Amino acid sequence: MLIGISLGPGDPGLMTFKAAAALKSCTKVFVPGEMAAELAMAYCEPEILQFPMIEDKEELERIWKENADTVAAAAEGCAGFACIGDVNTFSTFSHLERVIRQHHPGIEIQTIPGVGVVPTLASRFAAPLEGSFEVSDGSPVQMVIRIKATRPKKLAEELRARGFDEFVLGTMLCTPQEKIIRDEMPERSDYFSVLLARRRR
Repeated sequence: MLIGISLGPGDPGLMTFKAAAALKSCTKVFVPGEMAAELAMAYCEPEILQFPMIEDKEELERIWKENADTVAAAAEGCAGFACIGDVNTFSTFSHLERVIRQHHPGIEIQTIPGVGVVPTLASRFAAPLEGSFEVSDGSPVQMVIRIKATRPKKLAEELRARGFDEFVLGTMLCTPQEKIIRDEMPERSDYFSVLLARRRR
């Protein structure tokens, strides 16, 4: 078992209870740098793995594979990989997860969401996000997220016309009433619904 653990933006008070519990319960926790290590140290003894910012693609792939093998070996028990922000949003963990799934497909992987850069920015800049907005790292847009997706089938048809071809609908996420529907979208859904559209790679 491997758990991706979101540490939040840097303030220890913005780490979730679930993240703290996971740090305590994992037999081994890895982190990608000193800032993450400092936050995790209150709950465990993290091991720092190096992910250098270099342009040599072959060397990068070698390092990613080496780190993935290290984490995968620990995940035969219960291992954690903890990152600043949210592990599923522009995160080192997302890349690591891809490599682990490629080379170690038998490992079960779960993630714990956390306070990421978008809500942090809105809070610190006193800039409530009241309308639609774009978040980008400069790469081509591969995904669209629509909140309040009360007419998911119609939305999917509109997005399919723009080149998106994979759809996931979630309602009441992270509650006992959670439902996740993939591919074939229903005509209607409730107010607390979110639709993810992706381009298949």
